[in-house]
Amino acid sequence: MENNITKYLSDIGTHQPKLFTLSNGIRVVFEEDGKYPTAAIGVLVPSGARFEDKNTAGLSHFMEHMLFQGTEQRTSFEISSTIENVGGELNAFTDVQDTLYLMHVSSMHVPLALEVLADMVMHPLFSEKAIQSEAKVVQQEIYRSQDEPGDAVGEGLLKAVYGTDPIANITLGTIASVSSFTHKDFVAYHQQHYLAPGLVISIAGTADMLEALELLEKTFGQLPKAPVLPKWEVPVTFANKIIVEKPTEQVHIAMALPGYPIYSKESFSATMLSVILGGNMSSRLFQRLRNQEPLVYTTGASTMDFSNTGFLELFAESSPENAERVQAVLLEQIEKMRKEKISKAELQHAKDAVLGSLLLGMESSFNRMSRNANAIYLRGTIRSLEEVVKQINETTMEMMETVIEHIFDISKLATSIVHGPEK
Repeated sequence: MENNITKYLSDIGTHQPKLFTLSNGIRVVFEEDGKYPTAAIGVLVPSGARFEDKNTAGLSHFMEHMLFQGTEQRTSFEISSTIENVGGELNAFTDVQDTLYLMHVSSMHVPLALEVLADMVMHPLFSEKAIQSEAKVVQQEIYRSQDEPGDAVGEGLLKAVYGTDPIANITLGTIASVSSFTHKDFVAYHQQHYLAPGLVISIAGTADMLEALELLEKTFGQLPKAPVLPKWEVPVTFANKIIVEKPTEQVHIAMALPGYPIYSKESFSATMLSVILGGNMSSRLFQRLRNQEPLVYTTGASTMDFSNTGFLELFAESSPENAERVQAVLLEQIEKMRKEKISKAELQHAKDAVLGSLLLGMESSFNRMSRNANAIYLRGTIRSLEEVVKQINETTMEMMETVIEHIFDISKLATSIVHGPEK
């Protein structure tokens, strides 16, 4: 039975995102809902692990830290206290393809948040003292990540799929690289990545749009233009197997199969397949590995989508004595999907699950801000909710079978395993 979700869209779709461009080419996307007197604000920067090489490994992430460490006008304490003293939140995230600086404030404090964000992004000091101090903090973050087998198996899977391509770079960098960066390195990287027109500014929630645009033009609109960063080539993919020994009680297993770029026409079909395979407690993997043959506590499947590539991941964690059996079941489920495909009921359930998750995410102004920023950054346009719902609802069994043939090619399977010492 087809879902009847479209009749509810009029209630939430009246405030479509609006796109503006500052005088220097920086794009601003604004999505108003008017339901709550709050707003999420983000500045997305084309800076991430995929931009780095061995000499700059971890610099994008370290840069994120340094923007909180003081400007020409504010100390590190003043940056955080200015926002937190009015009940706001501030944070940042560095990923493979971008860095996002964000604030969540009441509507009356949107101008203040924009002022602080502009100061952070445009006027960081990069003092040698702060660099040396923050390097120790980042090193602790690296040590913590090295203690997490889940991080190690994920990093291994990227290497197994993409080899030495920059897309598989470790976002945190290494102890050695983080220790080597100087004021000169930060200034050079900032001048390459933190200028117009590459930045995207996204606001979602309740705010005075005209006032915000005027403030943005006076601040971010004054940034000089930098040469356009080169586009990434589509990376070559491999079917490697990487095994790492770490002090852990469980065996962490991750497998990757060919996928699709994030905004490809097949991306939602791949997402629906990941739901059927391991997206929730009703999924094939959960039922097989938790309920029918209780071998694991954690298992699932998801898609990893980048601008021009992607893969579908299966994962599980088990005790050492069950590890071989768990790997066999994962391979069994891959083969079952390849041969038997999916049922019409499974497809409908997956459609409803993906649409439901999408709509639940709309409750969060942060989710909408982030979604809009990424869409403008990677695609240049934002698909309306109606377009997305239409695309999902119109997915047919034939379309899904074509995607299954592409993804479930066992000859292209990459594997990452992290296990403890032999006992």
